[in-house]
Amino acid sequence: MSNIAPHVILLGVPKKPNTPSGSGFCQKLETFLRFSGVSYELRDSRPYNAPKGKVPYAEITHDGQTVTVPDSHFIIQYLVEHDLIKDPDVLAGLTTAQRAESRAFQAYVEELLYGAIVYDRWYIDENYEKTAGDAFGDMPWPVRSMMSWYFRRRVTATLYSAGVGRHSQEEVHVLQKEAFEALEAKFAGHKYFHGDECPSRIDLTVYGFLANILGSGGNPYFTSMVLKSTVMKSFVEQMTASLFPEYEDLLRKVDVNADQ
Repeated sequence: MSNIAPHVILLGVPKKPNTPSGSGFCQKLETFLRFSGVSYELRDSRPYNAPKGKVPYAEITHDGQTVTVPDSHFIIQYLVEHDLIKDPDVLAGLTTAQRAESRAFQAYVEELLYGAIVYDRWYIDENYEKTAGDAFGDMPWPVRSMMSWYFRRRVTATLYSAGVGRHSQEEVHVLQKEAFEALEAKFAGHKYFHGDECPSRIDLTVYGFLANILGSGGNPYFTSMVLKSTVMKSFVEQMTASLFPEYEDLLRKVDVNADQ
C-alpha cells in the first residue's frame, strides 16, 4: 500500500473561476469531492475525448496506480468502494429505506429533471443564445459559431431520442414544476433531505444540479421557481457557504436575508 494520499483529476467542461460548472454532472462530482476532502484538481475536456463520449470522467491516482473511470455515478462508487472517501450515506446514518428513497430521487433529478433543464437551454432560442455564450463565448467568432451549432444539433438530437425532446415547451415546464414541487416538499421543515444532522449523497447530488442551474443564464423558468422559494434558497445558500464560498455571485442570488 502506498503512503501517498489519493488524488483525483476531474476532467469536464471548461469551468470559469468562482462559478458553478456548466455541466450538472461535473458540478455534482466536484461537490462530492469537495465534501469528502480528497485531493483533486480540474482539467478541461470535451465529450469527444471521454471514454464514454460524455463528461465528467476522472483519473484517480492511489496505491501506486492511476485508473481512468467515466461517469459521475461510477466515479463516486469507485472512490467509496476503494476507501478513498467516506460514503456520505454512512456518515449520515441512513437506513436502508432512506437509501432507497435517495436513489429514486437521484434518478428523478438526473434522468428526468436534468433532461428538461437541458431542453430549455438548447431548444428555446433566447435561452440557447445565453447558453452558447456561457459555453463558447471565449472562443474566436468562427469557432464559437461552429461549436454552438454543432453542440445544439448534437444535444437536441440526443434529447429527441431520449423522449423529452418530443415534448412542447409547455409540457417540459410541467415536468420541471412537478420536480421542483417534489424537492421543495422533501426539504421543507429541515436542513437536508433526510433531516437536520448532516448531508447525504442525495443532498450533494441535488445541490450540484441546483448550483449548475442557478449559475446558468439558460434556465429562467426553473431559476425563478427556486428564487421564489425560501426553502430551496436556504438549502442552496447553506451548501454553497459550506462547500463553495468562492461562488459569491450564487451566494448573493440565494441570500435569504436580502428578501427581509
